[in-house]
Amino acid sequence: MKKQTLSALLAALTALLPLAGCGGSADAPSAPSISSSQPPAASSGPALPESQSEAPAVDLDLTTLSSTMVFAEVSNLLYDPIPYLGKTVRMQGEFSVDHAYTMEGELDLSENYFYCIIEDALACCAQGLEFSLADSTAVYPADYPEEGSQITVVGTVEFFEENGFRHLRLGNAYFSEEK
Repeated sequence: MKKQTLSALLAALTALLPLAGCGGSADAPSAPSISSSQPPAASSGPALPESQSEAPAVDLDLTTLSSTMVFAEVSNLLYDPIPYLGKTVRMQGEFSVDHAYTMEGELDLSENYFYCIIEDALACCAQGLEFSLADSTAVYPADYPEEGSQITVVGTVEFFEENGFRHLRLGNAYFSEEK
C-alpha cells in the first residue's frame, strides 16, 4: 500500500513538473513590444496620406519579434482574426504582387493585390497578409517597391468584401522605415 501511495505521489509530481517552467518572474515582461507611440519615418514608397499629419499608434509591432514568433503571430492573426480587428500592426517581410483573373481564366493586370510575405525561421514555409495603401493615388508599379524586396508596412487589420467573399487585410496602410 505504501508503495502505491509513493508511486501515485511521484506520478502527480511528474505531471506537475512541466508546469513549473511556465511561470515567469515578476520582473519579466509579459509580452513583446506591442505598443509604440513613435511614428515611423516614411520610406521611398507611399507614406502616410497627406491628410494624416501623424502616424497612428502601433498596437502590435511584429518587427521586434524573432522570426519564429512573427510567423506564429501572423498564423494566429490569420487563423483567429477577430481579436486583431481594428488593431494597427507593423510588419516586415517580402513585397509580393498578385493579379486578378477574369471569369474566363485570363490574367487581369488591371487589378493588383499587394502582400507582405512572412517566412518561418527555416524559410521553408511562408504566409502572406494582403495590404491596401491609404494613398489611393498610388499607382503600381511606379509608387511601389520592387517585387521581392523587403518592406515594412503599417496598417489596420480589417475585413473587406469582394465578389461576395470576405477577406482579411491591413487597410489604410503605408510603408515605413525599418525599425
